[in-house]
Amino acid sequence: MKLSHKLMMVSTAALIGVSPVISTSQAVTVQAAKKATAKKKTSKKGTIKLSRNAYVYDKDGKRLKTYMGSAKNTKIVKGITLNYRSKVTISGKDYYDIGNGAFVKAANVGYVDGKKVGKTTPAANTAVTGKIKHNAYIYDAKGKTNKKKIKKGQTVSFDQSIHIGKKLYYRISGQDNQFIKAANVGKLSGKLKPADTDNTPSDNQNDPTVITLSHNAYIYDGEGHSTKKLLRTGQQIQVDKLQYIGSKLYYRISDSNYPGTDQWVKKNNVGVITGKQLKPANSKPEQDPNSTLVTLARDANVYNDKGVLQTTKTFAKGHTARVSELRYIWVEAENKAVLFYKLQSDKNGFIKEDDVSTISGQKLTPVNTPESAKNATVNAAASDKKALQDLLNQDATVKASDAYKLSAKSLRDAYDAAITTGNQINSAGSTIAQVNDAVSKINTAKAALNGKKVVVADLKNLTSTEADQIVQLIATVNGVDKSAIQFSNNNTVLTITSANGFQQVLNISDYATTNK
Repeated sequence: MKLSHKLMMVSTAALIGVSPVISTSQAVTVQAAKKATAKKKTSKKGTIKLSRNAYVYDKDGKRLKTYMGSAKNTKIVKGITLNYRSKVTISGKDYYDIGNGAFVKAANVGYVDGKKVGKTTPAANTAVTGKIKHNAYIYDAKGKTNKKKIKKGQTVSFDQSIHIGKKLYYRISGQDNQFIKAANVGKLSGKLKPADTDNTPSDNQNDPTVITLSHNAYIYDGEGHSTKKLLRTGQQIQVDKLQYIGSKLYYRISDSNYPGTDQWVKKNNVGVITGKQLKPANSKPEQDPNSTLVTLARDANVYNDKGVLQTTKTFAKGHTARVSELRYIWVEAENKAVLFYKLQSDKNGFIKEDDVSTISGQKLTPVNTPESAKNATVNAAASDKKALQDLLNQDATVKASDAYKLSAKSLRDAYDAAITTGNQINSAGSTIAQVNDAVSKINTAKAALNGKKVVVADLKNLTSTEADQIVQLIATVNGVDKSAIQFSNNNTVLTITSANGFQQVLNISDYATTNK
């Protein structure tokens, strides 16, 4: 097939995606259409650069539900440069025509033809005053407060109003990032027009749900295990499901920036939510009936994970405690490995198994052995590190193999992390247990590397099925959507499009082979 003209255009999804094999140094533009249906102010054609995130509108000034084939593309992130054909007026507001019947508001444009746009303050947003009717916290533009208050009865001057999430706030005059909830203010001396109507929360239940993080947050899998991949405060992420995992609510990520179907973020790390408001897909689970409870036979001390008695922590005879683990800990004072229960209420608290009289609920078995408990306290000699050193020496060979290069990015990252930890442990004064754990993790990550080339009959005459298999492999390896990868010229030319629209030609032989 011929390389489609549409491949040269950049969708919003591609604009916010990332491909690890592509340069991102080249500026991106979107090809504008030749026809605009709104009334034109000028026929000049040039470029605009967005100074803030911008929604895409139709010729009547209504938000598009889909653009370039997807609802995800109806929002273009700030910093993107677009081609435009003309500046038009729709219902009294200025827009730029970016083609295909699509328009963006001029208010979201920072540069036109390379020149910075001057900003003017709307006359409607002159300062007005209002009396505080309840003690009111001061918030920032993300809806977070540092607990500073303005007391009831004070009169405050405001110069702007804006929605943060679903609530209306007034901005304190002369302050760029200090807001008070409108509900805490009495009657104003005048009117404040919202500074940006695009910040008004959407009531359209057909819009995709987008969350804005109010805290740094890890990504979890569907069982509540952290992947250790960190998301930053302020990031906006599309989600499609709200569900209890254990006793906590999580949103499921459905964003092209984060490929995968089993990625979740805790609801308590979420601030603003726009689009369709999701309800939990399941009920909050009752307390786990399989949890384990122990009752103490005598007054008992609490120990830490080093086997050291904590003199300030004791339990009385007959006390019942919930425990989560049974493990051996080397107690240096007794010169032996002792069996302990891990307290669920104390992240570093353990009680001796000998101090327990009765056990109810799920039966626990030791997670380690007396020998491994001792190894956790013994420094490793060079001979103890030999197996680890051998694995580290093999690293270059592993990374040159197809098994590594053609594995999913998540598998490569897991192997790289295990090697990094192994190098740190190998070069430091580590215990035998730490060395053994590093060896185990490297071996596990190495065994998971499953990359291999697609077997084809003829590299110069690929079938459509073979081409599809190659596209899927490249998408998996680079963590991008299949739409970013294209074959052309009868499946002889293979390209991948980066986040900024730059195209790179790939070698088909890097991903396919005729050897079975």
